[in-house]
This record gives sequence, structure tokens and C-alpha cells, in this order.
Amino acid sequence: MITPDKKTAVSGVHLFGLQLKCIDKNRKGKPRELKLHEESSKTTQIKRAKGLARKEKIHFENSIKDFYNPKDRVVLKALDFTIENKEYHILFEKDYVKKKQKLQSIAYVQDVENIPRDAYRQLAAMESNLPREYAVSQTRQEINIYMEELIPINFIDLNSTIIQDPSEIPDITDPLIIEQVVSAIGKGAYRSIKKILEYIIPAYIQKGELDPTIPIIHLRISGDGRNVGRKVKHVMITMALLDDSINLFKSDYHYTIVLFPGTENYSTLKVATNALIQELQELSNVGMVINDILWNFELFFSSDWKFLAICLGFNAANSNHFCPWCKITKNQRGDGQIEWIISKSMTTLNENPRAYPGHQLPPLFNMIPLENYIPDKLHIMLRITDRLWELVLQEIKNEGLFNDITRNIIIKEMGNLKIRFEFWKIRDTDNWSYTSLMGNDKLCVLQNFDLTKLFDPERAALIKSLWDGFAELYNLLGEKTTDPHYFRLKAKEWYELFLKKTILDPETNIILEQGLYRSSDLTPYIHVLVSHIWEFMSRHQRWGLNSFSCSAVEKKNHDHVCYFFRKTLKNGGKFQNRTSAIREILEHENRLFFYIQNNIPFSYSKPQHIHIL
Repeated sequence: MITPDKKTAVSGVHLFGLQLKCIDKNRKGKPRELKLHEESSKTTQIKRAKGLARKEKIHFENSIKDFYNPKDRVVLKALDFTIENKEYHILFEKDYVKKKQKLQSIAYVQDVENIPRDAYRQLAAMESNLPREYAVSQTRQEINIYMEELIPINFIDLNSTIIQDPSEIPDITDPLIIEQVVSAIGKGAYRSIKKILEYIIPAYIQKGELDPTIPIIHLRISGDGRNVGRKVKHVMITMALLDDSINLFKSDYHYTIVLFPGTENYSTLKVATNALIQELQELSNVGMVINDILWNFELFFSSDWKFLAICLGFNAANSNHFCPWCKITKNQRGDGQIEWIISKSMTTLNENPRAYPGHQLPPLFNMIPLENYIPDKLHIMLRITDRLWELVLQEIKNEGLFNDITRNIIIKEMGNLKIRFEFWKIRDTDNWSYTSLMGNDKLCVLQNFDLTKLFDPERAALIKSLWDGFAELYNLLGEKTTDPHYFRLKAKEWYELFLKKTILDPETNIILEQGLYRSSDLTPYIHVLVSHIWEFMSRHQRWGLNSFSCSAVEKKNHDHVCYFFRKTLKNGGKFQNRTSAIREILEHENRLFFYIQNNIPFSYSKPQHIHIL
């Protein structure tokens, strides 16, 4: 009420006597009914939930003494309850450090297990305790930015052209992957090997893999070109520490240095590896100071034959001078009287790149001694088993028995070995092709295929003895304790069995003793197995030839191509630009560095679940 003279208001409570104690007592004594939850505003709903939680927290703290010792640290962390169909999860403390670590752990699991963002988003939508996908994505980007400062990703303009090689068998045939890899032609990426070493060496010292009192690092460089369709390769160059023998066979411990889709040839590799070559030269000549310790480096190189020959500026394997380590020619393959040993040197090639027949261009990694260029054990097995199987099929064809009956016998025997195998006729030709087997399947065939299904017992036994001999050599090859000279003798015996001549009766022309194959059937890998492997075993017995296997590098390359080029992690899987997948791969590797170096947990202890009925 407003009084006319003073222009002041008089409270209605006082005017009508609503402040009287009897009225106040009557009002408080009457029960007050709250609004329904669904009729309340969101602010009121949250206010009520907080109020209930505070009261429960007080009640909880007052009740602790009835159930636990005073020295027990009992903390109420959260309260869950439901109103109608609305669920509430109330936290009583905010541990920002633990929350951040949990987000990093989830990003770690996503990266290691290649869980797509869309898949995680669906999981988070079903499980409320999982952090939202945008928070995990933001954490991943924060790690990317942090690691970019430490290990930058540098892009290389290759201007590469596609050169199709009809002899190459595609490793990957997925049309989407092929399209994306081809569209990325011309761009590569590089990470500084020095920056990587600077980041990881302290952890290797802490684990005891490196000893600062003996500051020598044994660094292995490897390369792999993955056939994506018949048009292009995805080429990867990696580094690994031979000193880390435990993790040497894990793909995550082979760190990518150079990466590009394009052609696996000398000119492209020369451009792509230019910065790497300079850094390796410095490491070889003057070493590197890391945390006030001067580390010296011994360098090694391992890859398949083609990649190794390209890096050496050497002939292809089908050339007359085919061996990177000695001067043998094709015509001398069957001459068992000559003892071929490693007779070339990198020093000579540095003085004159054409000093030896077959060497055409300067070696790219000329700071690595030639005896430290080590053939890949995996490819020795793959290519020699391929050759042994080809020779069996060729013999069947020469006998005119390569028909439907024989093919079905082979398919059935493969089935008995649990191996899927097929023959098919090449279009517009009379030639047949067949399933290319994986490594383990090839070994299974070598050891268990029943050759009596295809040949008479005597012939089958002779071929089987050759197969068994190679299987024995392969097993010896993988043992660090194998005596190199014993291996040399066994390899020589196998070589002589391979070239065993057929003995005929001069008068009747009847076969008295069956032979096997000709010198022209010998391959470069067989030559290396027989003539040089024992030398590599002797020189590198500390590591063993298993340490130079490229299976981990090949797995890494295959997995990266299949995952990152099928669906990049941005824009709902749409391929945004020509370098996005390459950047994704190297950012992914940088994040793996971060997780390992910072000991990000891969799992957490689970709370004990108790049900009260």
C-alpha cells in the first residue's frame, strides 16, 4: 500500500496482521506438498538432487563409525539414484588428474585396438560411465599437439609417378583402400630419427636395455613396400633397437621414419630418404649426445631382396650378376667347386659405385657396412618354399598329368591340412594360377604334404628328403646357438641334393638313380642360404638372424594401410585430403610414444559389486 503524503509503501504482511505468531504457527504446521519431478524446472530438479545428496553424505559420514575402524579412510565418491525414468549420478569430489589420465587411457586403448570413433561413440551412448567421445577426441588432439613439438611430422613432395609391375602380386585388393592410396600419391612424410632417439633412449636406459657406461646403440633400419592393388605400393622405412631383444618382434617397437604411397624405386627413395641419410651419416660419424651422454651407433639394414637391392643401387634379382654380396653370375650357380663368400665392401662402393658388376648407382645408406646388410629370414623361407612347390607342379606338368584329377587331389590334400587352396584358369590363356599361401601354411605344406598322392614312393621320398632338409635348415637358421660352420656343412649337403643328377644305364638308358633339379632352377635366395647365411650367422651371432626378421615391419605396414586408408579418423570416415591418412599414421605412432613413455595405464582395478536384495 502507498500512503498519499509520504509516498512510502506499507507491507501487506503488517497491514493485515499476517506476521502474527498464531498465523505463522498454523502455516508451518500444515504439510507442504512438493511439485512432481516432471513438473519442476530443470534448475529445481538439480537443486533437489544436490540437496538429497548432501543429506545422504552427512548421514553416510555419521554412520561410518558404526561399520569401520576410525583409521580406515572411507570416502563417499558418488551417489546413483533414479526418479521416474531419470537417472542421476552425483560426484562428491573432482579428481581432474585422474579424469585426465582416464581419458588418455581410453585414447590408448582406441589407438592400440584400432577402435573407430563412431564405434566408441555408440558404446558411450549405451554406457553412461564411459567418457563422451568428444572428450576422448580432444585428449587425442592435445597429445598430438604436445608430441608434434617433440617429434615433428615433416611432409615430403615426391612428385611420384605410378609404374605398374605386372609381376607383382597385390597384397591388398580392397577397392576403397586402393582408391585412397592412389589419391595420396606424391606426398610422403618423415620423422627425425634423432628426435625419436632423444625421446625414447631415457626409457631404454631406465629399463636396463641400454647401459650408459657402454654408450653404444645398435640401430636397425628396415624397409617394406606393401602392394596395394597392382598400381602402387605403400612404402615404409622403420628403425628399431637391436638392444631391445624382448620387444624386437613387436610391430609397435619398429618406429616409422619415412612413409609414402608411390613407387618402390631408387629415384623416389632417394628423395624420400634424403633427411634420413644425413642424420644416419651424423650418427655413424660423430654419434649423438642424449642427456649429457655421447652415444655411438652401429648401423644395420634388413629388408626383402628387392628393397635391399634398390637401396644398394644394385641389379634386380633376375640379372646376370644377382648377388649383392659376391661376384657370382647366373652361369656359376651350379658350380659347387667355388666357395662364394662376402667379397664386396661398402668402402669400395663409396669410392666407385660401379666398382662391382651389377652395381649401377651409389648406395643410399652408404654409412652401413655391406656385411651389415642382412637378408630377411622370413623371405628366405617364403621364396624358397615357393620355388620348391613350383618345381613339384612343373614336374607334374612335364609328365602331362596336370589335369582335373591331379588338381582335385592337391586341393583335397590341402584340405586335410586345414588349408584353403584353389586352382583357377587365367582368362584367355591355357595357364593356371593357384592360391598364394601365407607363411605358416607354407611351412605346414613343406612338413606335412603327402607327396605319395602325386608321385611313386621312390620319387616322393626323394622330394620329401629335399623338403625336410630345407625345413631343418630353416629351424637351424632361427637358433642363436647354431654353429655357423655346422650350418654351412648342412646347407652344402642340401645344395648337392637339390642338384642331384639322374644316373642312367649307358646301355639300356634305364634310370638307375633318380635325380632332382638343374642349376637353372636355383634362385638367388637359395644361393644366399647356401653360400652366405653361415657368414651372417657368424658375424651377428650376438643377435641371431631372427633379430633381422622383417615380419613385424610387414605386419605394421599391412595393418596401417588396411585401417587408416579404409577409414580415416576424421569427418566420419571421408577422405579429406591427400595427406590425411599419412598424417594419421604418424600421429598415431607419436601417441604410442606418449602412452609408453608416460606409463599410461591400459587397465584399472574394478570396484567390488555388491547386490542388496
